Amino acid sequence: MDFKRLRILRELADRGTVGATAEAMNVTPSAVSQQLKTLQEELGVVLVRKSGRGVRLTEAGIAMAGAAAEVSTAMARAEATIDTYRRGWQTHVRAAFFPSAAEMFLPGLLHRVKAIDGLRFEAHFEDPNVAGFAGLTADYDIVLAHSVDGPDVFARLGLTVVPLLDEPLDVAIPEGHALAGKTTLRAEDVIGFPWMGVPEGFPFDTVLRQIEVQADSPAVRAQTFPDLRVLEALVSAGHGLSLLPRYTALKNQGRGFVLRPLAGVKASRSIVALARPDVAARTTIQQVLALLRAEARSVAEAPELRDAAHLN
Repeated sequence: MDFKRLRILRELADRGTVGATAEAMNVTPSAVSQQLKTLQEELGVVLVRKSGRGVRLTEAGIAMAGAAAEVSTAMARAEATIDTYRRGWQTHVRAAFFPSAAEMFLPGLLHRVKAIDGLRFEAHFEDPNVAGFAGLTADYDIVLAHSVDGPDVFARLGLTVVPLLDEPLDVAIPEGHALAGKTTLRAEDVIGFPWMGVPEGFPFDTVLRQIEVQADSPAVRAQTFPDLRVLEALVSAGHGLSLLPRYTALKNQGRGFVLRPLAGVKASRSIVALARPDVAARTTIQQVLALLRAEARSVAEAPELRDAAHLN
């Protein structure tokens, strides 16, 4: 059984089309189709069937793609073991950051990765909704992701999930607003005001929906925009309220808005690092993930951020 053919099957399972698989593996679509045909003949089972203009994996194909992922993981672990002896480190690591994660972690992380001799660390901007983070692991070694539903959202997808930080989401209020005098807010306090929100499908919108359920009233989504700095600007200009992540928004508090914690609603996001299991098993990736965890601890343990008493 040829390992390269198993890799092609695994890539097809992840990417969904022959064309995308061919592009990822730098071969032609016809070469992908031929290799899959040969693999089917070797195994004596049908792995893919035509579906419209494309193909889909059969039950056997899905099972073999999972087995191929396990083989890749085992191979990566073996390579990581020998790395210890031959010092054959991965020299180029590509990571995807959503904006506020880059703001929080990237400055300090770039200092830390200098300790890994010869490593080129390349950060890229990506800001999909929750469903889109997992797919990015096909193109990046490490993907920073966030969800208001906890790390299990990603663990169920067969990825290696490294928890980094649980960050509270606070209500941002214009300075001088009627709610600014309160130290803590509840759903019924905030539901009647215009909201500067994020588009449907983005994590923070889930929390706003919880507020609606708790208050038994719909929120007024006056504006939706997928950029936290724009939301800060809209709140500061007095257009309404918003939900903002505490650790990044706190640095800008006083520029026209204040933050208040929300009680009675689960208002926090889990920030995690994602990787394919075979990629996560590599020695250099393990090192970078450890540095990411260390940087996340330094953020969470900063006194001005850890203590909720800053919201006054």
